[in-house]
Amino acid sequence: MVMKKLGSFFKLVRWPNLIITALMMCLVYHNLVGMDSTIGFTLLVISMVLIQAGGYVINDIFDKEIDEINKPDKLIVGKIFTEKQCNFFYWTLTVIGLACALVATLLMNGSKFITVFGCMVLLACILYSYSKTYKKSLVFGNLIVSSSVAFAVFVPWLFVMLYLAKENLLADNYNVMMQISLHLAMAYTVFAFLMTLIREIVKDMQDVKGDGRQHCRTIPIIWGMTAAQIIVIVLSFVTCVMIWNAADYFNGLGCNITHYMLYASGLLVFFVIVNNFTSLVTEKSMRTEKQFRLQSMFLKISMLIGVLSMFFIK
Repeated sequence: MVMKKLGSFFKLVRWPNLIITALMMCLVYHNLVGMDSTIGFTLLVISMVLIQAGGYVINDIFDKEIDEINKPDKLIVGKIFTEKQCNFFYWTLTVIGLACALVATLLMNGSKFITVFGCMVLLACILYSYSKTYKKSLVFGNLIVSSSVAFAVFVPWLFVMLYLAKENLLADNYNVMMQISLHLAMAYTVFAFLMTLIREIVKDMQDVKGDGRQHCRTIPIIWGMTAAQIIVIVLSFVTCVMIWNAADYFNGLGCNITHYMLYASGLLVFFVIVNNFTSLVTEKSMRTEKQFRLQSMFLKISMLIGVLSMFFIK
């Protein structure tokens, strides 16, 4: 019984997504920007993971009625854990996460680092507001989720810039290689944003039945399934072009493994384009929950491959 509840807790906080978040932050910090490990940065990673975990918990609390329709077999809030227990999980994870961010700020011993703590507080507030209010709003909810994921890539960049400014090293280190590494960090930030945005719209198409009963103003409900699929096709095409251009760039730098991994990532996104386009021009019967779940899985795998490609950047 204890092991079952422990497993349910890890499902509640979406542990694979948390691992990807931590991995993204570490790879940006170590591989793209080339910084050594510090206790401050480690605490920042823990803070991000805990705050995002809390965000997933509060999202499931507010989504309880929707999940009873969309995924009754996977329901955790109210079935495995009471709503009161889940609220306790949310506040514990969020408070500890913010405490870690505060300690990281104090350890770095610089007034500029209060910016990082302020960003983490803002993130916690945004995730709560998203679950309570903006999740049901048109487009804005999708943008909030996508920005919160992209923020995990941006934070290490911000952390490094504040550290260099604190040590008066910014002018000395802002050479060609530093510019390249920071530009790459921003490119992966855009990649994370677009991939998450596409997946969020696909998930809205997958959950259209339950969302409709709860009067959610998602793209497929307000603008229609056809419009949602066209938006996914356009965003996926833009993402594919960006990924494959980045792959060619890394090939020119001699990062062959990164080159091949990014091409593989782009191919998975291309599958989403083909799947939606085929649905539009042939038969609407392809618009099934199973098809959209498959697209969501392909997008998650694509994002994971894209994140792991940073490991092989020289």
